[in-house]
Amino acid sequence: MKTVLSYRDGKAVPEIPARIALPALLLACALLPGRGWAAERPGFDATTLHQRGIDPQLASLLLDAPRFTAGRHAVSLQVNGQRRGRLEVGFDQQGTLCFDRALLDAANLLVPSDDGPCHAFLAQYPQSVVEPDPASLTVSLVVPTEALRPLQQDISGYETGGVAGLLNYDLTGFYNRFGDGDSRFGSANTEVGFNAGDWIVRSRQVQTWQDSLSRSTHLEAYAQRTFASHQAVLQAGQINLYNPVLSGAQITGVQVLTEQALQEQGQGATINGIANSPAQVEVRQNGALIHSTVVPAGPFSLTDVRRLNSRSDVDVTVRESSGDERQFTVPAAMLGLGLPAPGYSVAAGRVRNIGDTQGEDPWVASAGWTGAVHPQLSLGSGVLASSEYRAAGLSLGWLPWLDSQVQLSSQVADAQARDKARGLQTDLSWSQRLNDQWSFSVANSWRTPGYRELEEATYEPETTQQRRSRYRDQQSATLGWSHPWLGAFSAGVSRSSSFDGDSSSRGLVSWGSGVRGVSLSASAEWQMGGRQQQDNAAYLNISLPLGENRRVRSWVRNSGGEHRTGLGLNEQIDDQLSYRVSAEHDSRDQQVETTLGLSALPRYSQLDFSYSRSDAERSSYQGSARGGVVVHGGGVTLSPYPVRDTFALLAVGDMQGIKLSTPSGPVWTDWQGQAVVPQLSAYGRSPVEVQTRSLPRNADINNGLAMIAAGRGAVDRVDFGVTLTRRALLYVRNEQGTPLPRGASVTTASGEFVTLVQDGGQVFLPNVLEQPQLWVSAPGMARCALWFELPEKSDPRVYFETAPARCDQS
Repeated sequence: MKTVLSYRDGKAVPEIPARIALPALLLACALLPGRGWAAERPGFDATTLHQRGIDPQLASLLLDAPRFTAGRHAVSLQVNGQRRGRLEVGFDQQGTLCFDRALLDAANLLVPSDDGPCHAFLAQYPQSVVEPDPASLTVSLVVPTEALRPLQQDISGYETGGVAGLLNYDLTGFYNRFGDGDSRFGSANTEVGFNAGDWIVRSRQVQTWQDSLSRSTHLEAYAQRTFASHQAVLQAGQINLYNPVLSGAQITGVQVLTEQALQEQGQGATINGIANSPAQVEVRQNGALIHSTVVPAGPFSLTDVRRLNSRSDVDVTVRESSGDERQFTVPAAMLGLGLPAPGYSVAAGRVRNIGDTQGEDPWVASAGWTGAVHPQLSLGSGVLASSEYRAAGLSLGWLPWLDSQVQLSSQVADAQARDKARGLQTDLSWSQRLNDQWSFSVANSWRTPGYRELEEATYEPETTQQRRSRYRDQQSATLGWSHPWLGAFSAGVSRSSSFDGDSSSRGLVSWGSGVRGVSLSASAEWQMGGRQQQDNAAYLNISLPLGENRRVRSWVRNSGGEHRTGLGLNEQIDDQLSYRVSAEHDSRDQQVETTLGLSALPRYSQLDFSYSRSDAERSSYQGSARGGVVVHGGGVTLSPYPVRDTFALLAVGDMQGIKLSTPSGPVWTDWQGQAVVPQLSAYGRSPVEVQTRSLPRNADINNGLAMIAAGRGAVDRVDFGVTLTRRALLYVRNEQGTPLPRGASVTTASGEFVTLVQDGGQVFLPNVLEQPQLWVSAPGMARCALWFELPEKSDPRVYFETAPARCDQS
């Protein structure tokens, strides 16, 4: 490369090489102040530009500031530092941005009162700044706050309506073979229903198979609709009675409550435990099976277990693959009562029995109210009455100081049906965050012998588990501690005493930390007396990275005198596939158990499979599938995640395999170009973004980010506008067969600049579809017309095509 010297202030300095003269000029045009260039423009040396092969007219065009050429461009938009997605915007001949309605909506800006395709936004808000960056295809806007649209408060601004049917499934199968015997277990947690006109209709059920025994439990079937103008929700059918103070029940009837209460009343709970081997876990409440699944060996955490009510204990059964069975009870106080949400609830219907107990189904009516009487104080009240049962209660929520919460509730019940008993129950809880590291919570529940819940007073207890649920008092305490590099520690203990003098306690501790990619964790649980006998267990795990997505781990666990050590490897191959292999040694019988597992997200479902085998001729298979199916006017679309009450359907043209990011995780379009956003934030904003790298090379998307705002029960429809483009790299020669000179300008017939000729007569055209006639001009060269031919069909696998071209002066 030849270096040329020039003189500046009497000193020789190297001049920019000729082959990069054009990029250097463009960079200088973008970076040097406009004022200095204006001062030098009268003495602009056109001869030097001719020697460098640059059209002086092009240099004059780019002197002022970096700007986009006239026409429409797909850009990434930012407003006051916040990303607002990708969309197509327009610029005029002077590079001025057109504030059309699409741009104002995407930027969430107020619309000026003037008419026309381009609004006078800058005239109304002159302090606004537009920062175009053609190099990164970005436009940044800095606008005053008064130019931003206010937060959407009008409920009518949310999308409503839509019709679609759905099926959610969570299937698990487990086969265990030991010696000459074997056992089989399967479970299916399903939810079917549809959305229509903002009505939500759902039915939930659990089906289990244990060898030759099959059992089906129907949990609920209901219809629900939110009346946004009244901020009220109507539920009808087999529903969970909601009362902010009193214990709920399963009824067949009608319920009206505030929308906010519905959002905050969630009955989901997290249940922790330890399995000594791949095990079947069943969760029951009031004798009814509410959740069933299979977990691998080690600590497990069942999240978002939907309870029937928030005041009854939860019984957990763990069936090991060896045949051993363990049970423990999680007190309601340890699962958290939660503060009642502001609002009201009114319900009436017949009590519904979904357990094994016998009895009549009486009529019941319930009403409750909760509200804030002070910024730090809330009060709640509730009443409930059936033919032979009465109950009333009050609650107090108090925020005495920073990061502290106290809740007190008291309920009185009069059960005349069976025991003719009257009683009182009081619940008190306190949670406190001491600082950035320490926090704790304590809870206590106490009742008199005559206190009965509605279901206890209605149905005669028959099972042992139901008789144990009648407790006298319960206590629980949890302690949490965290440190930036020592990790997080938590400990919890619960105690329950019954009226027959029996008591039991359970403790659980856990710790986890990570240092430079190395993860350490330990957990232990123990049973301290009581009728339920459970082996104490401890678990220690260390995980080390072996590359970006591969980890090796080792663990030690002890349970009931059985000591096991293991070594495993797991790798996340991509966002759709992962595997795990492990080997575990049992010190008691000197057996080695090997396990191979595979987890897949094949775009439209979540699959998991594992196989275990030990030296004692014992083997087990476990498989599961989870996801959803949506039936709509455009066909049937599969979802790898369960579909909730508010969701959306997407379309990216008719392109298959396009990846999108949703609040639930990544989804992919099917063969029809459609996908499901399985969960939207009702009366909120949910972002959905197209991963542009998954688009074909010949496709451009106008706006790859959508902010969906939908009302509860809506089935929204989002169509991402995709346009096909065809890029071409031309090798242009003149009529004499000589490549065109470097730096020549390529323009339209009206003089609109398109691109420049590069070395060897190369011309890159970003889109040749519907491209007008192009002309090429350069200093000392007559203008000529550009002619080229491409195959009828483009190749979507390549970013651009190459072809020869000629430039004729005729």
